[in-house]
Amino acid sequence: MRQNRTRIISFLFISLALLISACSSSSNQDSVPSDAPIPVAPEDLDSLVMLAKFDLTLKTGVDIDKIETESTEEFNFSDASLGVAEPGADYAQVITPGYIIMLIADGETYEYHASGERVVQVPTE
Repeated sequence: MRQNRTRIISFLFISLALLISACSSSSNQDSVPSDAPIPVAPEDLDSLVMLAKFDLTLKTGVDIDKIETESTEEFNFSDASLGVAEPGADYAQVITPGYIIMLIADGETYEYHASGERVVQVPTE
């Protein structure tokens, strides 16, 4: 019964992550006027941490219950890329409040940047 519930929850998080990913990639970042108000950091940090853990589970195969949150920190990113710009992509040049989320899985530390409904993993060098 618990496995079924875990699978259903996992399916819902996968669906949510795919939906958020699809919405964020199709939005037009250039349409933000320069006098637009600065968005407020999301109030639901727990949801952003869960999305980051879910993404890490998909990428590493580590069970979501075994991923630890090392730290979370409010941070103002210099633009809408959240410090993780994709080559060739344009981002709104506005201060973007969000969070730096540090996760630990299988002894490795992973960094995520989050704002609004968007969570991106910082590539390791």
